Amino acid sequence: MKLQVAIDRVSKAAAREMIEVLRDSADIIEIGTSLIKDFGLTGSVAALRECCGPARLLADVKTCDEGAYEFERSFEAGADIVTVMGFSSEATLQACAETARRFGKDYMIDLMELDEERVRRVAAAFPDAILCVHLPSDKNGEGLEERVRRDLQQFPAGARVAVAGGVKQAQLPLFRELGVEIVIVGGAITKAEDMRQAAEEFAAASI
Repeated sequence: MKLQVAIDRVSKAAAREMIEVLRDSADIIEIGTSLIKDFGLTGSVAALRECCGPARLLADVKTCDEGAYEFERSFEAGADIVTVMGFSSEATLQACAETARRFGKDYMIDLMELDEERVRRVAAAFPDAILCVHLPSDKNGEGLEERVRRDLQQFPAGARVAVAGGVKQAQLPLFRELGVEIVIVGGAITKAEDMRQAAEEFAAASI
Protein backbone atom coordinates (compact mmCIF):
# COMPACT_ATOMS: atom_id res chain seq x y z
CA MET A 1 0.00 0.00 0.00
CA LYS A 2 0.89 3.63 -0.42
CA LEU A 3 0.73 6.21 2.37
CA GLN A 4 -0.93 9.55 1.70
CA VAL A 5 -0.57 12.20 4.40
CA ALA A 6 -3.14 15.01 4.48
CA ILE A 7 -2.02 18.51 5.43
CA ASP A 8 -4.81 20.89 6.28
CA ARG A 9 -5.84 23.89 8.37
CA VAL A 10 -2.34 25.27 8.87
CA SER A 11 -0.38 28.24 7.57
CA LYS A 12 1.71 27.99 4.42
CA ALA A 13 4.89 28.19 6.46
CA ALA A 14 3.72 25.36 8.72
CA ALA A 15 2.67 23.30 5.70
CA ARG A 16 6.11 23.68 4.17
CA GLU A 17 7.81 22.60 7.39
CA MET A 18 5.49 19.60 7.68
CA ILE A 19 6.13 18.50 4.10
CA GLU A 20 9.88 18.64 4.64
CA VAL A 21 9.45 16.28 7.61
CA LEU A 22 6.98 13.95 5.87
CA ARG A 23 8.15 13.75 2.26
CA ASP A 24 10.59 10.87 2.79
CA SER A 25 7.93 8.67 4.44
CA ALA A 26 4.81 9.62 2.48
CA ASP A 27 4.20 8.37 -1.05
CA ILE A 28 1.63 11.14 -1.57
CA ILE A 29 1.36 14.55 0.06
CA GLU A 30 -2.19 15.86 0.15
CA ILE A 31 -2.71 19.60 0.02
CA GLY A 32 -6.02 19.79 1.87
CA THR A 33 -9.15 21.66 0.89
CA SER A 34 -8.79 24.39 3.50
CA LEU A 35 -5.25 25.21 2.37
CA ILE A 36 -6.46 25.54 -1.20
CA LYS A 37 -9.38 27.72 -0.12
CA ASP A 38 -7.19 29.88 2.11
CA PHE A 39 -4.35 30.45 -0.35
CA GLY A 40 -5.63 29.46 -3.78
CA LEU A 41 -4.01 26.93 -6.08
CA THR A 42 -1.06 29.22 -6.74
CA GLY A 43 -0.45 29.91 -3.07
CA SER A 44 -0.84 26.30 -1.97
CA VAL A 45 -0.30 23.61 -4.62
CA ALA A 46 2.10 25.58 -6.83
CA ALA A 47 3.95 27.11 -3.88
CA LEU A 48 4.43 23.78 -2.09
CA ARG A 49 5.08 21.56 -5.10
CA GLU A 50 8.84 22.13 -5.02
CA CYS A 51 9.28 20.93 -1.45
CA CYS A 52 7.51 17.58 -1.90
CA GLY A 53 10.66 15.78 -3.04
CA PRO A 54 9.91 12.28 -4.39
CA ALA A 55 6.34 12.28 -3.06
CA ARG A 56 3.44 12.82 -5.43
CA LEU A 57 1.10 15.73 -4.72
CA LEU A 58 -2.67 15.45 -4.43
CA ALA A 59 -4.85 18.55 -4.60
CA ASP A 60 -8.01 17.91 -2.60
CA VAL A 61 -10.15 20.44 -4.45
CA LYS A 62 -13.33 18.32 -4.01
CA THR A 63 -14.65 19.41 -7.39
CA CYS A 64 -18.42 19.15 -7.79
CA ASP A 65 -18.91 21.41 -10.84
CA GLU A 66 -16.77 23.11 -13.49
CA GLY A 67 -14.82 19.86 -13.71
CA ALA A 68 -12.58 20.56 -16.67
CA TYR A 69 -11.68 24.06 -15.47
CA GLU A 70 -10.86 23.09 -11.88
CA PHE A 71 -8.88 20.03 -12.94
CA GLU A 72 -6.93 21.92 -15.58
CA ARG A 73 -5.96 24.63 -13.10
CA SER A 74 -5.01 22.05 -10.47
CA PHE A 75 -2.80 20.08 -12.84
CA GLU A 76 -1.23 23.27 -14.18
CA ALA A 77 -0.42 24.23 -10.57
CA GLY A 78 1.55 21.00 -10.19
CA ALA A 79 -0.87 18.39 -8.84
CA ASP A 80 -0.37 14.74 -9.76
CA ILE A 81 -3.80 13.69 -8.48
CA VAL A 82 -6.99 15.76 -8.13
CA THR A 83 -10.24 14.91 -6.35
CA VAL A 84 -13.85 15.10 -7.50
CA MET A 85 -16.91 14.33 -5.39
CA GLY A 86 -18.84 11.22 -6.36
CA PHE A 87 -22.21 12.96 -6.00
CA SER A 88 -21.29 15.23 -8.93
CA SER A 89 -23.19 15.00 -12.19
CA GLU A 90 -22.17 12.44 -14.78
CA ALA A 91 -21.05 15.31 -17.01
CA THR A 92 -18.75 16.70 -14.30
CA LEU A 93 -17.26 13.31 -13.49
CA GLN A 94 -16.66 12.66 -17.18
CA ALA A 95 -15.04 16.08 -17.65
CA CYS A 96 -12.69 15.41 -14.74
CA ALA A 97 -11.78 11.96 -16.05
CA GLU A 98 -11.11 13.26 -19.56
CA THR A 99 -9.00 16.14 -18.27
CA ALA A 100 -6.90 13.83 -16.09
CA ARG A 101 -6.32 11.51 -19.05
CA ARG A 102 -5.35 14.44 -21.26
CA PHE A 103 -2.75 15.56 -18.71
CA GLY A 104 -1.57 11.98 -18.11
CA LYS A 105 -2.46 12.32 -14.42
CA ASP A 106 -4.62 10.49 -11.89
CA TYR A 107 -8.01 11.45 -10.52
CA MET A 108 -9.69 10.37 -7.30
CA ILE A 109 -13.46 10.10 -6.85
CA ASP A 110 -14.52 10.78 -3.27
CA LEU A 111 -17.39 8.43 -2.36
CA MET A 112 -18.31 10.17 0.90
CA GLU A 113 -21.94 9.53 1.95
CA LEU A 114 -22.95 7.78 -1.29
CA ASP A 115 -25.42 4.91 -1.14
CA GLU A 116 -24.51 1.50 -2.52
CA GLU A 117 -26.29 1.98 -5.85
CA ARG A 118 -24.47 5.24 -6.56
CA VAL A 119 -21.13 3.71 -5.54
CA ARG A 120 -21.74 0.80 -7.91
CA ARG A 121 -22.63 3.11 -10.82
CA VAL A 122 -19.65 5.41 -10.33
CA ALA A 123 -17.19 2.54 -9.91
CA ALA A 124 -18.44 0.85 -13.07
CA ALA A 125 -18.40 4.03 -15.16
CA PHE A 126 -14.86 5.13 -14.20
CA PRO A 127 -12.63 2.05 -14.01
CA ASP A 128 -9.40 4.07 -14.16
CA ALA A 129 -10.31 6.30 -11.20
CA ILE A 130 -8.95 5.96 -7.69
CA LEU A 131 -12.10 5.28 -5.67
CA CYS A 132 -11.88 6.81 -2.19
CA VAL A 133 -13.94 5.23 0.57
CA HIS A 134 -14.19 8.24 2.85
CA LEU A 135 -15.90 8.78 6.19
CA PRO A 136 -16.63 12.39 7.18
CA SER A 137 -14.12 13.62 9.74
CA ASP A 138 -16.95 14.31 12.19
CA LYS A 139 -17.49 10.55 12.52
CA ASN A 140 -13.99 10.16 13.98
CA GLY A 141 -13.40 6.91 12.10
CA GLU A 142 -16.41 5.13 13.59
CA GLY A 143 -17.60 2.46 11.16
CA LEU A 144 -14.74 2.86 8.69
CA GLU A 145 -13.96 -0.84 8.35
CA GLU A 146 -17.61 -1.67 7.76
CA ARG A 147 -17.88 1.06 5.12
CA VAL A 148 -14.77 -0.22 3.34
CA ARG A 149 -16.16 -3.75 3.23
CA ARG A 150 -19.53 -2.48 1.99
CA ASP A 151 -18.13 -0.35 -0.80
CA LEU A 152 -15.63 -2.94 -1.94
CA GLN A 153 -18.55 -5.24 -2.72
CA GLN A 154 -19.73 -2.65 -5.26
CA PHE A 155 -16.35 -2.26 -7.00
CA PRO A 156 -15.31 -4.17 -10.12
CA ALA A 157 -12.30 -6.47 -9.91
CA GLY A 158 -9.02 -4.60 -10.05
CA ALA A 159 -10.45 -1.29 -8.84
CA ARG A 160 -7.99 1.21 -7.41
CA VAL A 161 -9.05 1.87 -3.81
CA ALA A 162 -8.14 4.55 -1.29
CA VAL A 163 -9.41 4.76 2.29
CA ALA A 164 -9.77 7.91 4.40
CA GLY A 165 -11.54 9.09 7.52
CA GLY A 166 -9.87 8.13 10.77
CA VAL A 167 -7.48 5.44 9.54
CA LYS A 168 -5.58 3.82 12.40
CA GLN A 169 -2.27 2.02 12.16
CA ALA A 170 -3.82 -1.17 13.54
CA GLN A 171 -6.21 -1.28 10.56
CA LEU A 172 -3.49 -1.38 7.92
CA PRO A 173 -3.11 -5.19 7.79
CA LEU A 174 -6.85 -5.53 7.11
CA PHE A 175 -6.83 -2.86 4.43
CA ARG A 176 -3.82 -4.48 2.77
CA GLU A 177 -5.61 -7.83 2.81
CA LEU A 178 -8.67 -6.21 1.22
CA GLY A 179 -6.57 -4.83 -1.64
CA VAL A 180 -6.54 -1.16 -0.69
CA GLU A 181 -3.98 0.79 -2.74
CA ILE A 182 -3.75 4.01 -0.71
CA VAL A 183 -4.36 4.76 2.96
CA ILE A 184 -4.95 8.43 3.71
CA VAL A 185 -3.91 9.63 7.15
CA GLY A 186 -4.26 13.09 8.63
CA GLY A 187 -4.24 13.92 12.30
CA ALA A 188 -2.85 10.56 13.44
CA ILE A 189 0.39 11.74 11.84
CA THR A 190 0.24 15.54 11.62
CA LYS A 191 -0.97 15.97 15.22
CA ALA A 192 1.36 13.35 16.71
CA GLU A 193 3.87 14.43 19.32
CA ASP A 194 6.63 13.19 17.00
CA MET A 195 5.31 13.65 13.48
CA ARG A 196 8.37 12.14 11.78
CA GLN A 197 8.22 8.99 13.90
CA ALA A 198 4.47 8.62 13.36
CA ALA A 199 4.90 8.92 9.59
CA GLU A 200 7.72 6.40 9.57
CA GLU A 201 5.66 3.95 11.59
CA PHE A 202 2.64 4.28 9.28
CA ALA A 203 4.89 3.93 6.24
CA ALA A 204 6.51 0.79 7.63
CA ALA A 205 3.11 -0.71 8.46
CA SER A 206 1.87 0.09 4.95
CA ILE A 207 4.49 -2.02 3.19
